[in-house]
Amino acid sequence: MADITNVQVGVCTVNFNSTDLGHTKGGVEVTYEPVYKDVMVDKFGETVVEQYLIGEKLTAKVPLAEYTIANLRRAMPQTTFGGAANTRITIGAAAGKKSTDDAAQLVLHPINEGTRRHDIVFYKAIVASEVVLPHMVDEEKVFEVVFTALLDETRSDGNYLGLIGDSTT
Repeated sequence: MADITNVQVGVCTVNFNSTDLGHTKGGVEVTYEPVYKDVMVDKFGETVVEQYLIGEKLTAKVPLAEYTIANLRRAMPQTTFGGAANTRITIGAAAGKKSTDDAAQLVLHPINEGTRRHDIVFYKAIVASEVVLPHMVDEEKVFEVVFTALLDETRSDGNYLGLIGDSTT
């Protein structure tokens, strides 16, 4: 039976490595994409007769509205804090750095809920996307960060990337 209380709207808080990243603008989007290998045989030509799961991708696109040095450092994990009291970041790292060194938990929590029943959690999230820093006369300096979930081998099959639901249990 239909239940109007299951229809939801609203924004979420973004918490990365136990730090609230502040305001967003334009909405946070989470994408889950299973990756399959198509199996075909000569008898049926290009018709797919089976598919095998060969991977999964879990990403969160987060438009950060708080243009701070700390948030820029999170968006560009290869950078280094510099200056007195970390007032700048320096850019330019040697090749070969492991992304897992910068991986941390990402928690997206709907702010209009009193419970954690619709949280989205990435166990090991990294940022490995391009970062565009806009400078426009008529818009806020919002920069988009794409978090990608890495596999957490300490978890069990079906639970390697994250969860949707109660993040407290």
